[in-house]
Amino acid sequence: MSTVKERRVLARASESGGRSTAIAAMIVDAWNELRVNRLRILLALVGITVAVVGLTGALGLGTIMRDMMIQTGERQSGRTATVTVTLPSGDEQAKRDRLERLPNDFGVTSWTHVAQYNSRAWTPVAQIDFSINAVDPSYETLYRVHLEQGRFLVADDAQRLAPAVVVNHALWMQLGSPDIATNPGMTLVSGDRSQQAVIVGVSSAMSEWDTPTAFMLYSGMDKVVKNETSDSGGKIAMWVPEDIADQFAQQLNHQLGKSLDVTASREDWAKFGADQLASLQTGVIAAAVGMFLLGALGLVNINLVTMQHRVREIGIRRSYGATSGRIFFGVLLESVVATFVAGLVGVMIAIALLQNSFMETWLESMGVYDHSAFPIEAALIGLAASTVVGALAGALPALKATRVQIIEAIRF
Repeated sequence: MSTVKERRVLARASESGGRSTAIAAMIVDAWNELRVNRLRILLALVGITVAVVGLTGALGLGTIMRDMMIQTGERQSGRTATVTVTLPSGDEQAKRDRLERLPNDFGVTSWTHVAQYNSRAWTPVAQIDFSINAVDPSYETLYRVHLEQGRFLVADDAQRLAPAVVVNHALWMQLGSPDIATNPGMTLVSGDRSQQAVIVGVSSAMSEWDTPTAFMLYSGMDKVVKNETSDSGGKIAMWVPEDIADQFAQQLNHQLGKSLDVTASREDWAKFGADQLASLQTGVIAAAVGMFLLGALGLVNINLVTMQHRVREIGIRRSYGATSGRIFFGVLLESVVATFVAGLVGVMIAIALLQNSFMETWLESMGVYDHSAFPIEAALIGLAASTVVGALAGALPALKATRVQIIEAIRF
């Protein structure tokens, strides 16, 4: 009994091994056919390679454009999602104290004050007007501040006799590009008050149109400027989950609007820019698919025309015992293997075009410092699309090859 079972197992293993050998043989035949007809295959695959470069590159470029929109928007209006509450100006200290307890009352862990003041600085050669943003240390994360030198503000800076200042690139250039490692100082002038400060960091430029700006701790601004130099009482910006941001702002308005006469609103870019981002991604995908379909159509036409010149070859193979299935899968695999290689080359070219020092420099000039890696899904889509197109482009010629009559083919 065991012998019968062993024979069945061996028979199944032999059948499985035979199938594997047949598939491997067809792949080898397909590869050999590609080597024999290198020039024809090369000409046929130029279009599909270009199409894959267009498809993969467009998807990768779409990711870059998305990063550009997100990072630029979050530097201007805060992370997704940021809810802000305006602070009353003047001497309404009781209201301010109540509002400044909001983050702790609602369990918000990432928040910052934001208030803007006007000031000026004296240099050996000129007087520079600039704005000071009074913030908390978490402002760096909440508003994606990128530093090119030094560090951002920390809580311990509140103990310094000479306040710590972080200047943006535009102000740093106007100050003469001092070496941050030497703890350069600057004299802040506000009305009849002056204060010596120490520059501890330089934030990267957001664009070539940046105006001179500095960052200082909100808790120490009374030592530097007068309250009347501010246009308003400032605001509290809170980073909350996007799915509850709108409801949270409405709840704050309902609870605080009447009693404290303040307003809460969601100000992050995604509230108004999400539709633009979706439209951009849809347009990129549509353009990529259109370019790829053009390349695929060209490959189908070339394969059909090529098959007209291989009729005699197919007839000879049939006369030596090649089955219709072997002919079909052989011709099909030729196209699949070729387009897979073309897709691989196209993906590599697209990566080389989008991941290089020139592209990084250009992105930084546009204010994008957190570079995303080339999206793996774009590479996989490019390879999958080229393989599927190869199967579709090879199916029609393969089907046509199986219908070739031996006698007529040899006479062809």
